[in-house]
Amino acid sequence: MKNETVQEWIKSARARGSVSSENLDELERLNNSSLRQALLYLHASGPNIQLPVIGSALHPAKIDYTSGGIDPGSSCPYQTVHEAMLDGWKVIHFPQQNAPFEDREIDLIGFEFILEKMVPINE
Repeated sequence: MKNETVQEWIKSARARGSVSSENLDELERLNNSSLRQALLYLHASGPNIQLPVIGSALHPAKIDYTSGGIDPGSSCPYQTVHEAMLDGWKVIHFPQQNAPFEDREIDLIGFEFILEKMVPINE
């Protein structure tokens, strides 16, 4: 996983067209750091990764983190699951493909995708 983070850094450096001393410090930090899993729960309006996100919960890789639960508001930085994937998140759980139904007793928000990203521990 660390190799993927370094590869992302190299891609970013190539896009910038130059490498500064600060950039090299960042690369060194990435190379010397351990990685921890961050989780992103995205609830979409359907099972397709292109459909709008209607709720989300980010569980960052921090020791002092406490969960706030699913946010049905607009605080998610991604409009679709596909956008999150383009930003480096990997889908590790796809929603069930059951037929749609109406039942107000079931506590579900949309179709749940679970994504992960490995991030340096010190972020």
